[in-house]
Formats: sequence, C-alpha cells, structure tokens
Amino acid sequence: VVTDLGGAHPTWFNDGADKCFVPSDVLKDAALARSVKEGKIVQYGLPIRRGFWGSGADDTKETEEEDEAVEMNGANQKSSIREKLGIADLPTVLIVGGGDGMGGIVSQAQAVGEKLQQIASSSGKSYQMVVVCGNNQAAQKELSPSQTSWGGDIEVSIQGFVNNMDDFMRASDILVTKAGPGTIAEASICGLPCILSSFLPGQEEGNVPYVVDNGFGCYQGTPEGIADTVQKWLEASTENEGNMLENMRESALTAARPDATLDIARDLAQMVYERKEYLKSNPLPVVTEAPVERVPVPYGAGRPDLF
Repeated sequence: VVTDLGGAHPTWFNDGADKCFVPSDVLKDAALARSVKEGKIVQYGLPIRRGFWGSGADDTKETEEEDEAVEMNGANQKSSIREKLGIADLPTVLIVGGGDGMGGIVSQAQAVGEKLQQIASSSGKSYQMVVVCGNNQAAQKELSPSQTSWGGDIEVSIQGFVNNMDDFMRASDILVTKAGPGTIAEASICGLPCILSSFLPGQEEGNVPYVVDNGFGCYQGTPEGIADTVQKWLEASTENEGNMLENMRESALTAARPDATLDIARDLAQMVYERKEYLKSNPLPVVTEAPVERVPVPYGAGRPDLF
C-alpha cells in the first residue's frame, strides 16, 4: 500500500506482490515504470483515519446524485460544527503543524493573525484563526492570548494535541499545513483548500504538485507568503461571491477518495479468504526432516592455539 500522493521511492514497487495499491495517477505510472503489471495495480486512494470516512461518496448510496448530496451536506455543516467545538461562526483559517507541532507554526500563526487583523480593520468583517500546536507545548504557550495580543477584530483559538481533527477541518475555510500525504487526503475529503508551507525532501515533495494540479491549493514557503495568500483568497472570495474558495472546495472534493481505507481493507480480506479457500483444496505438502545425528565435539577441537 503506497502512502504518498505524488511521489514514491522506487523500492516501494515490486512485481512479486499480489497487488499494489496506489492513491493517484502519478503513482500508478510510477508502478508501471517499475515493471509492476497493470493487472496488479489498484487505485483506490490514500487510507485515512476513521473520522474522515463519513464525508464524500458512500457506497451504500444508490446513485451518484445521492453521493453528491452527502458531500454537499457535509460541507454545509460548518456552523453546527463550530458550535460543537466552542469557536466562533466566522470565516476560519486553520494552521496545523502535525502531531509534534513542527514547521515554524509560531511564525506562521503570527503572520496570519496580523494579516487577518489588517483585513478585518479595513473591511469591517471579522475572521477567525485556529492553531493546532500538537505536542508543541512551547508553541501553544507562546501563541496563547495571554502571551500574544491578536487584536480585537479576530477570534483566535490555540489548541494543543487534538483527537478530532476531522471536526476542525470541516469547521474551517483555509488550511495551512506541511505537505504530509495524510493531511492532504483528509483536507480534500473535507473540501478544504490548502496552503502548503513545507515538505520533507524525497517523496513528500511530490505532494505539492498533487495539490496544485488538482486545483485546491498552492505552496508558500514563508510566513509572509502564507499570510498574503490567505488575504488573496479571502478578499477574492468576498469580491466574487465566494467563487475562489468555492471553486477550490469543489476541486478538493473531486480529488477526494473517502472510501479508500475500506476499499483497500475489503480487497485485503478477499485476498486472504481466497487464499484460505485455495489451501483447503490444495494443501501445502508436509515436509518432514530426516533426523540429524548429533556428534559431540570436544571443546577446542581443531583449535590447537587454545592450548
């Protein structure tokens, strides 16, 4: 099961496997380039956490129209989710740094918070920023309202490690994150436009063009660039009746594969079942080993140098 979206190390692919599960067209092509037979390649999407299974298409629905209705209904529940989370019902920017809260989350939050305050002051509108610091307690303390003055025109919520990231994503309008494949896949399921702030060298680099080419985000490597992009997206959406963010949201939902985890699990279970049934009719031969005569060897035999 290949678990990156836009790139993978060549050793991840081997035609000796019974099946090769890939999440994207790019990685299907990579598997073919490594001589994996096309009949072994299965493209379901990236496996993600259970909290994200309920969004998007659902194979219990009978028609594509019903699937789309489920997607739209999930996207229109921001107000109730925000109420459940105890945050304001305002346009919301979510900044995450992974479980460890890495990736310059403090400088990103400060730049975005300052920019949101400027936009709010000039437009007369209010905005909200939620920062999930993960296990980075130092960042959480530094960004807390008691330590940082955010201004009176924006709402700020500073979180530590959370177990309900699906709720925070569904409550937000823009996500700032590093280019981790799981977060990107989860954001697409929530219809959440992404600003990618960094990536790990290697296969994570390929996740950037995956987001850009699918039309639901961009890459900005500096706090100032991130803040400027937030401003651009919010102001353009206001001027164009929500077109910019709405278009990216629709593109994210198009790229989403909310059923990937269950689809992969079903295939694996089917493979195990079929193998078990085959072995009932074609049991493996029982191999018996001939007894081996063990002859004691005196200590130091063949090693006169020990004496």
